[in-house]
Amino acid sequence: MPFSVIAALGNPGREYSTTRHNAGWMVIDTLAAQAKAEWRKEERFAAAHATVTFGGQSIHLLKPLTFMNNSGLPIASFLRFYRIEPSELVVMYDDIAFEPGQMRLSVGGSAAGHHGVESCLQHCGDGFVRARLGIGPKQHPSQDLASHVLGNFPAADLALFNQRIPDFLQGLTLLISRGLPAAQNFTNRKTPLP
Repeated sequence: MPFSVIAALGNPGREYSTTRHNAGWMVIDTLAAQAKAEWRKEERFAAAHATVTFGGQSIHLLKPLTFMNNSGLPIASFLRFYRIEPSELVVMYDDIAFEPGQMRLSVGGSAAGHHGVESCLQHCGDGFVRARLGIGPKQHPSQDLASHVLGNFPAADLALFNQRIPDFLQGLTLLISRGLPAAQNFTNRKTPLP
């Protein structure tokens, strides 16, 4: 079944724009800008919505505006309204298991403590593709996880992340146009993309 929605998890508000938790928004905003698509605030879904031609298909882009922990509610509402199956959905979000500059594509598994993913699993089921964007582990074992993910990227990490966005978009293009295995061959590497 073809993919028709890419949803990115994040928090609304300028104060969150360069935080690790908003990694997905950084990528999807770049995608929309390259396509010259305009975001529209959709009150009925509590989300920002844009439509682009990407990977040879018409794709809905979605940014839930409910804050991270309730991300699944707007996504599920959008899917119901447009009669879209969860298997047609890609959810893009930050992951502390990988270093900045890496992206992993997968289906299934636990939320691994990510409250936005927990909300998506609760409201959408587990059939969607996950595009996990590396943000690096906590800087100190004793550091609170929330303070890590809600902290801004250090300058070097942010520069590396931004440098890799074209590779992330290439991985998503392959996912849309050629399917998950082809995209995984490109993105799911032990080392960062060259």
